[in-house]
Amino acid sequence: MRFSVPQKGFLTQIQKLAAVVPSKTTHPILNNILFRLSEESLELTATDLEISVTSSLDVTVEEPGEAAIPAKRLLDIVRELDDLPLTVHSDKNGQIEIISGQGNFQIPGESAESFPVLPEISVESELNFPAGRLRQHVERLTFAVSTDELRPVLTGVLFEFTDDSLNMVATDGHRLVRLRDLSLSGQKGLGAVVIPVKALNLVTRSMESEDAELLLGLAQGHLVFRFEGTSIFTRLIDGRYPAYEGVIPQQNENILQANRNTLSRAVKQASHCANSITRQINLSMSEDRLVVTAEDNEYGSRARTELDVDYVGEPLEIAFNASYVDQMLRHVATDTVTLKFGSPERAALLLPEVNREGEDFLMLLMPVRLMRS
Repeated sequence: MRFSVPQKGFLTQIQKLAAVVPSKTTHPILNNILFRLSEESLELTATDLEISVTSSLDVTVEEPGEAAIPAKRLLDIVRELDDLPLTVHSDKNGQIEIISGQGNFQIPGESAESFPVLPEISVESELNFPAGRLRQHVERLTFAVSTDELRPVLTGVLFEFTDDSLNMVATDGHRLVRLRDLSLSGQKGLGAVVIPVKALNLVTRSMESEDAELLLGLAQGHLVFRFEGTSIFTRLIDGRYPAYEGVIPQQNENILQANRNTLSRAVKQASHCANSITRQINLSMSEDRLVVTAEDNEYGSRARTELDVDYVGEPLEIAFNASYVDQMLRHVATDTVTLKFGSPERAALLLPEVNREGEDFLMLLMPVRLMRS
């Protein structure tokens, strides 16, 4: 195998592939990227057996062939090279040679025959999805995905296709984000699937253009994203996603509106005096007044900040994890945030002042038990 390629374009492709290579694996061959060089182009493949990426690259072909090349070592080398054409060559003993300008680098490769054969996936349904829109959605959802491997269905994002919208949901049991994309209606036949968060993050990082045409294809137990000469295949997460609609309160009639940045700053200030384990802050609301407090009796610290806000409802005191509140405020796209409360034991809703066109976005946060000194 021997080909020449510009360093910059080659690096971009290697970075895409390296993102799926597992950091720890009992199958050392998975630490490699598979190179298949035909008479016309180069095809690259990487997999962790759950998610697979294939990408094609135009190169100057000198000698077709194939080889498995260590991803990390290759990426480290190519990243440090000048933006000049480079040549990659593999000999019959599997040794990989990279030539760039006056530089020459050699690393051991492996036989392509040892690389796992990816299953043939027959796509049953397809949907065009604006690439930039998917990236925006994923950025506002994935922070709420659970990391608890004992509840695997919560480690992904629910994509629920209906006649009216595409509903996307992420939750870790303490907070929930629901985003309805009303522009993607009439797709009820696609059903509901739970997509691993790693796959979604990989897709959004791999897209080079917000205007790219993205094709989402559903197959039995799998999903494929196709864009810009790249295909990302992922297994779907098995299991029944929680009935999320039932936990979204409909009668939260205590309503607070505040400047998002001002409220975020008050939460951060108070959090520095909160208990390092519980991270609890208290919100006390009365007419047009919000008091944010926190304390750590063990350390002897206290914080109190008063804010002028728009508040309509009964006087109310409720407690939350400060880290969760701050993170959720950072994902509100408007300068003003609306919070809707019920009782101190009921979930609160965080909403943008105005939804983006074609969207219905809300976040839900469970309170913590009020702790008093």
